[in-house]
Amino acid sequence: MTAPNRVKQERYARAHERLKLALEHGFHIEAAMICESIITDRLHSHLHWRVEVAGLCTLDDVVARLSQKKVFRGNPPQISLTKSSSLFVLIMAMGLDFDDLGLERHQNLPKRLDRWRGDRNKITHNITYTRPDLKSYAEAFDDFMATAEKCATEGTVLVRCLNDWDRAVRRRHQQGAG
Repeated sequence: MTAPNRVKQERYARAHERLKLALEHGFHIEAAMICESIITDRLHSHLHWRVEVAGLCTLDDVVARLSQKKVFRGNPPQISLTKSSSLFVLIMAMGLDFDDLGLERHQNLPKRLDRWRGDRNKITHNITYTRPDLKSYAEAFDDFMATAEKCATEGTVLVRCLNDWDRAVRRRHQQGAG
């Protein structure tokens, strides 16, 4: 194993330890943020693998196909193999070439990730935000925290599912090429 892979594996192990502790101690917002970091990294890594390692597409192809989607409102999507990209763009890129491996746990994975991203956005931005003219909240704090717990729990499921899917896609490609 190369040194960079070892360092990355160690970092992932520590992130998963921290995720487990956050869930055990009820720090659900932190757990959801750790899930986001892992999911974003896995999606970015998968895109890099598709373009640079497997040669299944080019980054220009991905940008062109994403640009055709109405969700970007005429602005070209910002996506890179060497710089961070938004979770939204990475999920949309995954959806372009989503390999449905016929396993129930992978069904609708891009849509499930995007729904989770929306929930993650809510807990990230709404812990204290309210309209300045209202000075009240759409939900009680306990309800907000229940939403955060649900988001963290679903995030851990999606982390495992995405890791499993990514490994399966890479394995299938290697078997097909070998």
